[in-house]
Amino acid sequence: MKPSTPAELRACADGSCTVVVTKGTEIPRADGLRAGPFTVSAVGAEGVDLSSGDASGFTSNLLGQRPDQGGPSTVNELSIAVLAIVGDTAKLRLFPAE
Repeated sequence: MKPSTPAELRACADGSCTVVVTKGTEIPRADGLRAGPFTVSAVGAEGVDLSSGDASGFTSNLLGQRPDQGGPSTVNELSIAVLAIVGDTAKLRLFPAE
């Protein structure tokens, strides 16, 4: 899997995208869904780790996110699902929470 370009990552700002990430990837804030920005802090066999901090100092950590975990994780109104992990890359789908 080829990591997403900066332009592809910027498309996540509306809260709906599918991207390929590696450690260090920054996913922009989805203002309308009150979530992000996210930084990918790890990708590997144990899963994907994401962290987010907002202006008030509140931090969210999603650790060990995997395709087989039974569903997406949600931060405020944004859901994040890990679709696949291959080596040090992962495919994520971001979408509005239901």
